[in-house]
Formats: sequence, C-alpha cells, structure tokens
Amino acid sequence: MDKFVIRTKRSPKPERKITETANRKKQSTIESLASVVVVEEIQRLKLELENEVSTPETILSALKVLGKKNLSKEVLMSTKVGHTVNRLRRQGSTEEIRQQAKVVFRRWRQFVTDLEKEKPLIEVHCDKKTEALRGKGRQLIADALQMTPLENLPELIERTVFHTYGRLINNTYKRKMRSLVFILKHRDSIREKVVTGEISVKKLVSSSVEQLT
Repeated sequence: MDKFVIRTKRSPKPERKITETANRKKQSTIESLASVVVVEEIQRLKLELENEVSTPETILSALKVLGKKNLSKEVLMSTKVGHTVNRLRRQGSTEEIRQQAKVVFRRWRQFVTDLEKEKPLIEVHCDKKTEALRGKGRQLIADALQMTPLENLPELIERTVFHTYGRLINNTYKRKMRSLVFILKHRDSIREKVVTGEISVKKLVSSSVEQLT
C-alpha cells in the first residue's frame, strides 16, 4: 500500500515570537500589597517618625511608605501610629511634612470608614520566641548606648537590623547585633554621633566600622 501513499512535506511550524522582557509585569511581593499589614514594619516606621534626630527626608520617606498601606482600626490603635501621624499633620517641622501627614491621615480615616467594603486584611506578627530574643537584643543595644530599652533609639536600631536582614533571627542578624553592641559600647565617638543623629540609624546598620569612623 505504501506505493500508493503520496508523502507531502510537512508545513513548517510558525515561529514563536519572543516577547521582550520589558513587557512582562513586575511581580509583587506579598508584603508590598496594600492589604497585607506587617505590624513590625509599621512599628519601625513609627519610630522613624518619632525619633528626635530623624531628618525631614527620613520622615517624609516613612510617611510615603505608610501612605501606601491600608491600616485597620485595630492596627492603628495597637501601634498608635495614627496619633503620631496626626501630630505631624499639625506640628510637623516643615510644610511638606505636614501636608504629607495630612494625606496619610485622611487616607487612613477614609479606609477605616469604608472597611466593611474592603477585603480582609492580613496582619503579620512575630512569635513569642522571636520577640523574646529581640527584646534581649534591644537591652544590649540600650546598655551600649547608656539608655533604657524603653527609649526610642535602641528599639529603632534593633527594628532596623531586623528589617534589613529579612525579618529573621538568623546568624547574620545575630552577628550584626553583636557588632553594633561592641561598636556602640567601645567607640565613644561613634556612640555620640548616633545619639545626636549625626550618624543616622540606617547608616549605622548598613556601614562597617571603617565607614563610620
């Protein structure tokens, strides 16, 4: 039968067009979504707003990040960040800070009003063991700064380290905390610059000893 079969050439498959990567949408992380509220992040940003030596640029940056988050009434009450933003709305050091705080405050107030129509919020907290370890770290930082753990600066430093290293109590976090405790305890000039704000918390956490001296 094969001699009666006429074999024809297969038509070539159409070439697939390679779309440029520029057209691909950037993938969002879960924490970048407005409906995901990482309480740890809110508390860290609140400390940046309250820190007496925070620059206007740092405060504005924190306000802009906070303005992208939908905070429930429960989160606003537990963190008291609403009180802080409201105070900046009335008493911010610059007009730009006051205006940005006003935008954030009004957005949150409107969101709380319309909360019943929104999707449920996801709140992310640390477990008790993690909080206990972090509390010890804050105590060591406070001792090195010759402050109490309840003061703003030791807590802000620890929260910034925790945020910088992926919100994990791992070896990298522990090494950085030990390094900061040593520096702040034994380098008087660096400690003084941190306390007065000449060295920002972000710079302290992201720099080596050589870069700080």
